[in-house]
Amino acid sequence: MCAALFYGVWYTEDMPHNRAIYLGVLIVAATALLYLGGQLIRLIEWFLPWAAGVGVALILIGLYIELQKNRKPKVVASDTDNPSVTTAPEEKP
Repeated sequence: MCAALFYGVWYTEDMPHNRAIYLGVLIVAATALLYLGGQLIRLIEWFLPWAAGVGVALILIGLYIELQKNRKPKVVASDTDNPSVTTAPEEKP
């Protein structure tokens, strides 16, 4: 038995060397997978707009949180001997 590496696939003497067979198998497998994907989409198509809405809502929530972080004053230094250094005012309840 002689084996050779041809286009990334191992061929032996027992396997047919006709590329039309392999191309046909590839087309049948791709068609079957596309059909199964279409059936799956039919089952979940009602959910897709909701999933997109959840994604957009999460993006907006993240943007709001980041804007709130940037709005808060940052403490520059705790050195009170230098009057040119400013710190954030303390929050009183």
